[in-house]
Amino acid sequence: MNNQYELSTKCLIIGGGPAGSTLARKLSKNSIENILVEKNLNYDKPCGGGVKSIVFEEFDLPKEFENKKINICKLHSPKYSVKVDISNTPISIVLRQEFDKKNRELAKEAGTILIEGRYKKAEKTGNYYLVKIETKNKTLIIKTEYLIGADGVKSSVRKDLFNSTVNAILTNYCNIPNKDIDFCEFYFGKNYAPNEYAWVFPHGNKLSIGAGLKEGTNAKKLFPIFKKKIIKNDETKVNGFFIPIWEKDDIFFKNNVFLLGDAAGQVLPFTYEGIYYAIKSADILANAIIKEDPYFYEKEWNKKFRKRFDFFKTMQKIFLSFDFMTNKLIKFFQNKKLQRRGLAYWEGTAKPLTSGQAALKLFKYLFKN
Repeated sequence: MNNQYELSTKCLIIGGGPAGSTLARKLSKNSIENILVEKNLNYDKPCGGGVKSIVFEEFDLPKEFENKKINICKLHSPKYSVKVDISNTPISIVLRQEFDKKNRELAKEAGTILIEGRYKKAEKTGNYYLVKIETKNKTLIIKTEYLIGADGVKSSVRKDLFNSTVNAILTNYCNIPNKDIDFCEFYFGKNYAPNEYAWVFPHGNKLSIGAGLKEGTNAKKLFPIFKKKIIKNDETKVNGFFIPIWEKDDIFFKNNVFLLGDAAGQVLPFTYEGIYYAIKSADILANAIIKEDPYFYEKEWNKKFRKRFDFFKTMQKIFLSFDFMTNKLIKFFQNKKLQRRGLAYWEGTAKPLTSGQAALKLFKYLFKN
């Protein structure tokens, strides 16, 4: 690329999902010019669509973005089942095509320039980047001081500028029409999704059924059996998509290029919550850009979430590796007092335990039970 360009901005954000649009909106509200590039403005991302309901109040999002509110989760292991009341921190189901479009509209209303186009490559020239964006009608060169890759688990920005990819797990899923429920279900155990979980979520007037496919297991063969268990005689097509796996010390930024949301693997281990943490992470990055302090992003993210992510990664290894431990987990949740204590870690109201503390508490629990 030469030094000619069509557009210039302070921040160029690649990816118009919850992370990118939240970042764009906050930057615009703080009078920081930005351009948001989304490859497909009608894209309907494969996603269960569950997000903590508190996100609407925290980020001033209209309640009509919510398709359904969930107050009950049902958990199943090979031996036990339990109904869990999550009304203290309910989950909202959002339909991603609609949710993402409305969030981009909010960013645009705040002053963001929205472009439908695809990231091709970027070159650093002095203190800024020249970024090639391919639209339907032409190719644009955009000059930017900050470049943000919020472009998902298969991030082109990450691959191009960091020569890196996000560690991810493949899932199978299908959305079955004309089925509606008002709760979420999670199935754990080697007969459903070894080392992971299978799920049943409401999805508009459809039923979202899916399962994580742990590499090296027979999970792919198990999914048709699981689907038949939930819905008999259904021929809905099964699709696949990748969910990021969070890794310690993953990449945050380098040379004014930032990774955000799925592109940074910012998905909570065990539960695989992505939307909430993408939005929260975008808020932290926005503050870093407002402060003109790139290091604030990683520092503040680690301060708020590192211990929680570490804790849930440890819990996933402990409880999902063997059915014996999975049964112990669900039995634990059958005790209302222990259930409340366990939910506090998920809600973020309890201080996460270290690996050593978690192992000690687990040993005491197993010894008593």
